[in-house]
Amino acid sequence: MHGSCHAGADDEHNGSKAVSLLFRLAALILALTSAVIMATASSCTIIGRDGTFVTITFKDYPPFVYLVWFNIVAAILVSAGIYLQLAGKGEDDDEGHKLPRIILVIIDVAAQALLYSATGAVFAAEIAYGPQINACSGTGGRFCDQVQRSKLFSLGASVSISLVAVAKDVALPFSVWPVSSSD
Repeated sequence: MHGSCHAGADDEHNGSKAVSLLFRLAALILALTSAVIMATASSCTIIGRDGTFVTITFKDYPPFVYLVWFNIVAAILVSAGIYLQLAGKGEDDDEGHKLPRIILVIIDVAAQALLYSATGAVFAAEIAYGPQINACSGTGGRFCDQVQRSKLFSLGASVSISLVAVAKDVALPFSVWPVSSSD
């Protein structure tokens, strides 16, 4: 118990639900922002190794394409998780309501896997393709800056969805939105 003098008062606290909802919303917003920034990364024209002009976009680098698609899929999964959480699925202890709780856990794990793998791929690509990407920063293009921003937003989404798992398992002794009562 959280120091409450009322029997059953622990069941009324929903602070962890509110905090996990905030982290889910943050992950959704950050993942979509990352995907949009990378997908709209302006093209950049650089001089190639053979002396010809080469125009590069995010589509020229498979990890950047993965980031866009994985973040979109993760955002869809997080949206489904938000729906399940707000619809109240997975919070009853009845046998019939265990499936939505299991689905919510699967959604959280899948979103984490997608976000972390996409973010890791971009970090690795930035190292591997560093000279090509950095060449764009000197040509007045925003490609390099957009790659950096997208990478950081994706990392933020990864951390946010990871914090959902922590927040939903920690009992927080406050209530944020009205709790249904049987009065």
